[in-house]
Amino acid sequence: MKKRLQYLAFLATFGFFLFLLATIGYYHLRHTVFDGGFWVPSIAVEPLSVHFGNVSLGDDVRREIMVRNTGWSALVLERVRPSCASCVVIESFTKEPISPGKQGKIEFSLDLSRNRGDVETTFAVVSNGENQKVVVVRVSANILTENQ
Repeated sequence: MKKRLQYLAFLATFGFFLFLLATIGYYHLRHTVFDGGFWVPSIAVEPLSVHFGNVSLGDDVRREIMVRNTGWSALVLERVRPSCASCVVIESFTKEPISPGKQGKIEFSLDLSRNRGDVETTFAVVSNGENQKVVVVRVSANILTENQ
């Protein structure tokens, strides 16, 4: 009889332990996977502002900025759109998913043929990042004319 009670006490304790584990596991899954929570992509763009300084017509005005996935699932850059199509030209950007902790890049240039003087423009990086769906990068330069 004593062994039987010990066995029942063991089963009750073990059952309660399994119940707690299942409850905590479900709560964790519900608040991380199902509700977004921690298992989402997150975007970080560096730098957020690019200043070319004084540039002349023959200068190379290409730059590359890095996009880092600081989240826990794949980050996808859906599109990169300049606010002024005649100012900034998007050369290329990473189209394949960026794994957590990895980097992608955006290559762009400033179109000098249509602009003179101080130029300030932006382009938008649209992604599936949960922290920011759209990141705006500022681009500026002072385009010198031939007699300056």
